[in-house]
Amino acid sequence: MYSVRKKKRNPVLDKKYDEGFEAGSNHAVSFFVDRFQGLQNVEGIGDKTMEKIVEHLGVKYFKGVGK
Repeated sequence: MYSVRKKKRNPVLDKKYDEGFEAGSNHAVSFFVDRFQGLQNVEGIGDKTMEKIVEHLGVKYFKGVGK
């Protein structure tokens, strides 16, 4: 049987990967925050519907909206 040897990971590439992942996550969250902030201006979405959306998705996306 052959033994499988793990390759050592390049610390520079690991660091850049982590930085890119975090930047991508931050970009996605800011995109959703912008989109969700506009929901309160959509005709047909009243206070009760907005509260349900905020409760379902989480308050972190709706600063100052809803409750």
